[in-house]
Parts: sequence; structure tokens; C-alpha cells
Amino acid sequence: MPTKWFKRFRETGQLTVFDKSGSWSPALKKAITTFNSLGFGVKLVEDKNQRDANIVVMLAEGGESYPYDGNSLKADFPTEKMHGRTHTHVHRRRLEIDFALIYLPGKVTDASMRQKEVIIVHELLHAAGLNGSFVGGVHDEQQDHEDVGIMSAKFINKGDGAVEMFAPQGTPAMTPIRVGPQTMCKIRALWANESCDRK
Repeated sequence: MPTKWFKRFRETGQLTVFDKSGSWSPALKKAITTFNSLGFGVKLVEDKNQRDANIVVMLAEGGESYPYDGNSLKADFPTEKMHGRTHTHVHRRRLEIDFALIYLPGKVTDASMRQKEVIIVHELLHAAGLNGSFVGGVHDEQQDHEDVGIMSAKFINKGDGAVEMFAPQGTPAMTPIRVGPQTMCKIRALWANESCDRK
């Protein structure tokens, strides 16, 4: 189930991003531009101050740990595979997100710019409230995946792009990014106060 950010961030309609993504930095910049063009109701803005940023994006090679509010946000995923890991920190009393950390796979060296963009936009959507891992509780991140579009649970490389695992034969590779109807519904419910069927 999606989780809202603190009201003060929702009211601005933007989240700030600090870039610690190393060799993935050009792809992160492209992914932020793409994210902002998709009409989600929230814009991402780069922040040069890590301490002030809402979202920190890091390159991980495995075993990294990021301290936040007494928690240890770990890069506990296979960093040689084409996927990332997003941790959202949810305030214990308000039950709203106040920080997100995205780990990108630092051991992947042969991904194209298009493939990196797909992975990053997917993780940015988790950071914006479509649940990834949840600090202080457990969420089933599958709830916010869908078979169609950028929030597929798994992608398959196709040329220098990527397609959803269950895409019909002949589906063109992303990019450009495809957004499934449930993904758009959920993210706009969080950020544009629209009501929709969020099955």
C-alpha cells in the first residue's frame, strides 16, 4: 500500500534528491528529468546538501549501511544484478515518510543508459511513496508493483533497453518509460489528491 510523505513536503509538491551515485550520476540526472515529465504530481529537485535532502541516491557494492534516525539502512541485495533497493523511513507516530534512501547496483558495469534510467525511475517511484522496504515495520513491496510499465517487479534486457517480465511479445523496450494505470493512479492519489481505484 502506498505511504504518504509528511504533509509539508506534499504541500510543496516536490522532493529533493542528493546524488551519491558515482558512475550512475548521468543516468540519475536523466531519470529525474524523465520522472518530472510524467505528470505524477510531484517534482524532484537536486539538492547539493546531503543532510537536507529528502532522498539520497547511493551506488552500492554490497554490505553498505546508511545511518538514519537510529536505524541502519542496509544494501542487502545482490548488487551485480539490474535492480535497486529503496528504503523509506516512516515516522513512528505520524506513519508518514520523512526520508528515503535508494541504493543502485554498483557491481553492474555493462548496463546501458536506457537500462539504468528504467531502474532509477522505478526506485524513485518507490521513494515517492510506492512502497519498497519500510523501516520500523514490514510492507509487501509487491503491492505497489504491477505487470505493466515502469513498476514491473522485474525487467528483462532487450537491446539497450528493458521490457517488463510479463510483457507481450513485440512490446518495445523502455525507454521511453511506460506508466501502468495502477502506478499512475497510486502516485497521483499520494501527490495530487486524486481518488481512484487502487486495487
